[in-house]
This record gives sequence, structure tokens and C-alpha cells, in this order.
Amino acid sequence: MPTITQVTTTDLIAVLPLLVLAGTGMVVLMWDAFEKRPSRIPLTLAVVGSLGAIAAALANIDHNGRAFRGMLLDSTYSNFYAIIFSIAAILAVLLAERNLKDEEVVIGEFAGLVLFAACGMVMLASGMDLIVTFLGLETMSIAFYVMAGLFRKSVRSNEAALKYFLLGSFSAGFFLYGIALLYGTFGSTNLDVMHRLLLNPADAARIVSTPIFWMGTAMLLVGFAFKIAAFPFHQWAPDVYDGAPTVVSGFMSTAGKAAAFSAFVLVFDVALAPVVANTAAQDKLQFILCLLAVGSMVYGNITAIAQTNVKRMLAYSSIAHAGYMLLGVATLNAEGSRAVAVYLTVYTLMQIGAFGVVAFIEKESDGGLFLNDYAGLARRKPMLAFIMTIMMLSLAGIPPLGGFFGKYYLFAAAIRAGLTPYAVIGVIASLVSVYFYLRLIVLMYFREQGETAYGTEIGKSVSILPAGGGAALAIPGTTGAWAALILAAVGLLVLGVAPAIMTGVVQNFFVQP
Repeated sequence: MPTITQVTTTDLIAVLPLLVLAGTGMVVLMWDAFEKRPSRIPLTLAVVGSLGAIAAALANIDHNGRAFRGMLLDSTYSNFYAIIFSIAAILAVLLAERNLKDEEVVIGEFAGLVLFAACGMVMLASGMDLIVTFLGLETMSIAFYVMAGLFRKSVRSNEAALKYFLLGSFSAGFFLYGIALLYGTFGSTNLDVMHRLLLNPADAARIVSTPIFWMGTAMLLVGFAFKIAAFPFHQWAPDVYDGAPTVVSGFMSTAGKAAAFSAFVLVFDVALAPVVANTAAQDKLQFILCLLAVGSMVYGNITAIAQTNVKRMLAYSSIAHAGYMLLGVATLNAEGSRAVAVYLTVYTLMQIGAFGVVAFIEKESDGGLFLNDYAGLARRKPMLAFIMTIMMLSLAGIPPLGGFFGKYYLFAAAIRAGLTPYAVIGVIASLVSVYFYLRLIVLMYFREQGETAYGTEIGKSVSILPAGGGAALAIPGTTGAWAALILAAVGLLVLGVAPAIMTGVVQNFFVQP
């Protein structure tokens, strides 16, 4: 009989993406500690390490099993998300150099934090035990706390880091207490054990009639809702995204949200999925999830309309997108989980691309944070305006971009699960969002610098970007940023035209215990 201390070759292969990311992170920190003069080498190492993690995940993509005595998932599901996190890390690192330059930020420190945050994300997507899930959540969160305060001389950055740390620690307490209550209910923190117990009608009837089960589930829900910035646990997101470095905000709002949702799905759509056999329990759980979804979609989109700061607009937009994905979780079935994975893929590209454009303009013009800074951008920087247009149209769900097909799969899964009224609300909320996404496009193409939109003041304009669409390519440190923006834009176009690239993979990845 093997003991818990025995590690097999199968175990090591299963965690290879995690080992590559963690190993590269340590190499980056050591390199940064001993190099005499700041260089791009830590960023290069981070990109290489992320590519290595992608290669390792692709090599494991067809696996279907468990590792470390059932505590970690080794399947297409976990490896698919490992690829998404690694891609997000590469995009963040490529965008970072120009955005963080002249801010006295240690590049090696940023690169290391990105890699360690990605390690936590991989643990979240592969955790088949709530203890592993909690470790992954905190590994990711601690890296984010530090990254939010990277601009040490900025009061807003320090405030963002402190606010995120305090509220994040509070939500971690809810999550831990929820784990304790579920352990008291099931006698285990293993998700497979929970699933098997709920499959037994006698055990399921006993469990769902226990108040401790619902209290523990509610506590876990609060912890997850905080991490995905779902209403009404969203209060930290606008201030943190606004105060943190723009590239960090993009990374947190995409990869961080994707990681939290990957664990969310494992808990609610795998471990607790058998509650669908109990109609009353299913209705209760779905109602709670749908209530969070509707609140997030409605509040996020309506509040985003009133924003004059682009980062805050994207922050409230991210709350709404969390609501869309919560509809997929609320289906409590494999189809909804696949739809969430599809949407998270395109969401990562379009959101980090949008924040990347903001970071580019912010650094070039010492502005870029207000809507009026984008007036006439198409004339001054046509390439940036074009990329931002792709991001806005995809976020709005306009075909044939990836965002449209992502929303289609989510709403279709919700309708087939009997959640049609909530899906209709989601469609209406998505239509509302078209206003503030198109407003930015109108400013870029149909307004001049300093001209307000529709006769109202919508933001303070700072300085003007120099004319010339390709001039920025000659500026040191922008080559990687341009590469990241182009990769994100091309990815959205390809996934929009050929969505089967993703749907073919997700049809195979969901593994029932």
C-alpha cells in the first residue's frame, strides 16, 4: 500500500506545468538578485518558462485521471486551463516592460510574481481537494496583493494593494470556514468523495437536509464570488483595477478570474453536481447562483455606463462578464462548464488586450485613463484604435469575433438547462453594454482630440499622442507590447471565425469522477 509520502512518475508528469512555472519563477528571482544591471532577461525567462508550461500541458492534454492520491486532477480540463493561464502570463509579461518602465519597478520581481501567480492558478484548476484549492487561491492572491502595489511611490497603487489585501484576507476567512463546515458534513475535503456521497440517494437526502451543508456551501460561494468580483462582493474591483498598474489590472481581471472560475466549476459542477437528483436542492442552489449572475450582469453594465475612467469602465464590465459566466456554472452540468471554459478563453484575450491598449496609451501620452483621451485616436494611432475596436466589439458580443460565440455558448447552455428567464436577462444586459463599448469606438473614429461626446463632459483629456500609426514601433520596449496586442487581436478573430478550435477540445475535457 503506497503512503502519502511516495511520489510516482505519474504524479510528477501530472504536475509538470506547475513544476515548470515554479522552477522558472525561482530562476527568475535568483537571476534578478544576482544581476548587476537591470535587463530584459527576467522577462525573457518568464516567457520561455510559460511556453514550457504550455508544452508540458499539451503533452498531458489527453490524460484522464488523478494524481497525488486523488488530490490533483490530471486531465484535459486541468491542462486546458494551464495553457490559458500560461498564455495570459506571456501577454502580461510582453506588455509589462513599457508600462512599468521609469516607475522604479524591479522587472525581475514582476516576472517572478506573474509566474508564481500562474502556479496558484494551475493549482486551482487541478485541485480535487478543497485544501489544494485553498492553497492555490492564496498563492495566486498573495502574488496579486504585491503586484497591485508595485508602483511604490503611487498613493493610488498603495491604496489598491492595501484594500485588496484586507478584503481578500476577509474573504479567505469565509472560504476556510466553508471548507470546515463541508468537512463536517462529508467527513472529507476531497471533491470526488463529495460527489460519490451525493450520488447515493440516502446520503444525498441526509446531506442536503443538513443546515451545515448549506452554510458551508454559502461560505464557499462568498469566497469564490469575491475572487471573480461578482455582485455584491465586487466592491474591491473598481478601486483595485484603477489603482494597480494597468498591466497588472489586465492580468488580475483575466487570468485571476479564469482561475477562480476553474475551481468554481470543479466544486459546484463536479463535486456538488449530483444535487440535481434532488429537485428542491437543485432549485435552491441554482436560484442562488442565478441571483448572483443577474445582479452582476445588471449592476456591472448599468454602472459601467456612468464611468468616465476607462479602467473603471473595464472593471465594472468585468463584473458583468462574471455574471455571464455564472449562468454557465448555474447549469450544474458539463455543458455549462464547457461553455464557461470557451468564454474564459476569449475573455482572457479581449480583456487583457483592452487593458494592454490602455497601458500603451497611458505610457505614451501620460494619459489614456479617461474617455476623452481616446478622441481622435484613429487619426493619430490607427493601429491602436483598430486593436481597441476589436476588443470593444468582442466584449460587446458582436459577430464574428470570439466574444459573440462565447456568449452564444453560455446562453445556449443556460436555456437547455431550463434557465431561460435568466438567459433572456443576460441577453438584455449584453445589449445594454453595447452602448458604452461603442461609445469608445465613436470617440476614436468620429471625434477630435478635446471634443466631448454628445455635448457632455466624459473625462479629462491630458496630452496628445504624437501622430503616426507606426511611430510607436520605434520606441524602445514596445516591440513586446505590440506583439501581445496583435496576438490577442488575431486570436479573437481566429476563434470567432473558427470556434471549433476550442469547442472540439472542451467536448473531451470534462471528466466526471
